[in-house]
Amino acid sequence: MMTRPLKRFAITPYRENYRLHMETEGGETFEAIASFEQLDLISEEIDRRLDADEDQELPSGMSG
Repeated sequence: MMTRPLKRFAITPYRENYRLHMETEGGETFEAIASFEQLDLISEEIDRRLDADEDQELPSGMSG
């Protein structure tokens, strides 16, 4: 499976769950259904990743 740049991402309600819709820059689409609990885990992982990346950034004006 080839990794492609993400162009759009949307989450919409779907019955008791949520529909995740992703579109690549090449126009390919992918949809998945996720529960509230799964979306919560996804959001926690995104927060952890962003926090870790932010902690690794150098203060403004400093070069590596």
